[in-house]
Amino acid sequence: MAFWKQLALALLLALAGVAIWGAVDPGARPRLAAAGVPEALLPKWAFLATDSAAAATPPAATGHRNGGNQAGGPPGGGSSGNRAALVVTAPVVMAETADRVSAIGTAEAARTVAIFPRATGMVTEIAFTPGERVEAGATLVRLDDDSEKIAVEQAKIALDDADARATRNDRLAETKAISAAERDTARFELSKARLALQEAELALSRRTIAAPFSGVVGLTSVEVGDMVSNATELVTLDDRSEIKVEFRVPEAFAARLAVGQAIEVATPSQPGRSFAGKVTAVGSRIEADSRTLVAQATVANPDDVLRPGMSFAVTVRFPGVTETAVPAPSVQWDRDGAYVWAVDDGKARRVGVGIVERNAETVLVSGDLSAGDLVVVEGVQAVRAGAPVRTADKPERIAGNAEGQKP
Repeated sequence: MAFWKQLALALLLALAGVAIWGAVDPGARPRLAAAGVPEALLPKWAFLATDSAAAATPPAATGHRNGGNQAGGPPGGGSSGNRAALVVTAPVVMAETADRVSAIGTAEAARTVAIFPRATGMVTEIAFTPGERVEAGATLVRLDDDSEKIAVEQAKIALDDADARATRNDRLAETKAISAAERDTARFELSKARLALQEAELALSRRTIAAPFSGVVGLTSVEVGDMVSNATELVTLDDRSEIKVEFRVPEAFAARLAVGQAIEVATPSQPGRSFAGKVTAVGSRIEADSRTLVAQATVANPDDVLRPGMSFAVTVRFPGVTETAVPAPSVQWDRDGAYVWAVDDGKARRVGVGIVERNAETVLVSGDLSAGDLVVVEGVQAVRAGAPVRTADKPERIAGNAEGQKP
């Protein structure tokens, strides 16, 4: 088939499609005209549905459309206008976004240690009750120390003997009765005796295990009479005057997190309460598997209501970015994206927006909106661009009605 024949056939099919569309869709002709198709190419006989819809329009509606000229009044005798859509509006407000980050943290004691003996022996005394608070230097466990006490006494006797010998040799050396070498030997023996006493006292002190700092002791599995070594864990000791909370923040906030920054924490064990703290340590790198930054915060625990191992909801606040906020019901969607209906001088104006953040009741958007602008939140289905609107708290005024007449 020749090319011109194919072209003619395609045009005929296109015209037939337009005719069918015009026969079933009353809005076909106005849409094509709005798209820029000349009126001359849109004959009314080809758009039967449009003519049928116009013929089916009630006289009352026609009268409204013609400014109230229902009974043969002169054309243009009244002011022209559509019935104003009834809507509910709300003002645009300014809100902050990216002003906080929430994370889950785990509590640790400010200081915690597992206590082991530094000597081997039999337990003769357990001087604490699990769960009680002890002061730094308080005795926790004693081991048998009979041999060590004897060693200390022997070292003291040896030291006294060495001291007496050194004193005597010093006097003899002054009278040249002994040589300087013999005097120096006596002094050396005195120094050795002093060191031997210190070693014996150290061995005796290690038979008593004391708390290295103030804190709360935990449970123990050791009993009096047990043989322990330096590999036996006696008890744990936690300093709970402060609690360290380890948490992770997304990498988007990594550069904004700093030591000294204030935080708030809450725990299920204390419902309704929050505790203030501050960031005390920040990790040096982003974890590749989770894309998060590890940080530590310290929270004061003067009432001792927080425990190591608790879970915490951590909130860190940052200077936020100010965005315009509109009520969630005001945001509409179509093929061109999100938009809202703004009301300017009693007429609707479509404003395209970008969604920045969606919350429970509001949506943060970017677009041609300012604080205080009114947007439609109810009645959006009846709103058209440029059409008049009236708010729910204002009575409807229709052009062509007598003053005081109800619409």
